[in-house]
Amino acid sequence: MEGFTQRIAQIKAHQRRPLVGLALGSGAARGLAHIGLLEVFTQEGIPIDAVSGTSIGALLGGLFLAGWTPEFLDKFAKSIRKKHIISTLDFVLPPKRGLIDGYHIEAMLKRMLKIKTFEELPKPLATIASDIVTGQRVVHDSGDLVKGIRASISVPGVFVPIEDQDKILVDGGVVDPVPVDILYESGVDIVIGVNVMRRPSPGWVPEGIIDILLNMTDIMGFKIFETQPLNNTIIIEPLKEHHFGGMEFEKAAELIELGKEAAIKALPEIKARLTAKGVFDA
Repeated sequence: MEGFTQRIAQIKAHQRRPLVGLALGSGAARGLAHIGLLEVFTQEGIPIDAVSGTSIGALLGGLFLAGWTPEFLDKFAKSIRKKHIISTLDFVLPPKRGLIDGYHIEAMLKRMLKIKTFEELPKPLATIASDIVTGQRVVHDSGDLVKGIRASISVPGVFVPIEDQDKILVDGGVVDPVPVDILYESGVDIVIGVNVMRRPSPGWVPEGIIDILLNMTDIMGFKIFETQPLNNTIIIEPLKEHHFGGMEFEKAAELIELGKEAAIKALPEIKARLTAKGVFDA
C-alpha cells in the first residue's frame, strides 16, 4: 500500500486542494453499473484523483485509468454476449482449487489494458484481494497490473486462486467489498463509494454453481459492508431496489442506465461537498 499512499501524497502536493477518491465495489455483472456513474462523473467534471477497486470494481477501475473512456466501456459492455463469456472460461478438469483456470482471462486483460504496471497508470489505483489462508486484506498498488486485477476478481470456487509467495489470493469482496477505507488510510479527503452487491432477499434463485458461488460472496460482502465504518463517505447504491444475478452481463444496458440515474441523483450532494471543501469554486 506504500506506493498508493506515496502517489496520493505527490498528487496532493501538486494539486494543493482536497483530493477525491472513488471506491468501486464488487458485484460481478452488477458492476457494469459503475460504467454509468463514470460516464456522469466525467461529463459533469467530477475530479477523480485516485481509485480503489474490488473484483469487477478493480477491473473497471483499471480499464478507466488505463485510458478506456466511459463511453467506450459502455459500448464494449453492451456488445458482450454469453458466447463471448463462455469463450474466456477455461474450465479445469477435474476442478481442484477452482472451476476456471483464468489463463484466458489474463491474456484478455493484457490485450485490453496494454499498460503493464500500476506505476504506468496516470492516477493511483489500488486493487483489493483476500488471502484465503489468513483472511487478511491484500492490496496491490505496484508491479504487475494484470496480476493485481486477476487476484481481485478471483471469486472463491469459481477461479483458481493466485499464489503470491506464501499467500493464496481470492476475490477482495470476501474481506473488503467496497474499499473506501484504503482511500482514507492513504490520505484521500473526499471519498465516493459505490455498492453494487445484491442484497440478500427472497425472490431470486441461483440457477447454477457459479451463480451460487457469486451469491455466497455477495452475502458475505454485504454483511461486512453493513458493519463497515463509512465516516463521511458519499455512498451510492445504484441497484438497491433491483435484483440482478452475478452473471447477467447481457443486461448491460439496464445496469449502466441505473448507474447513470444513481449518479445524477447523487450529484447535488457530491457538488455541495466538493464546493464546501474547496474543490469546486463556490
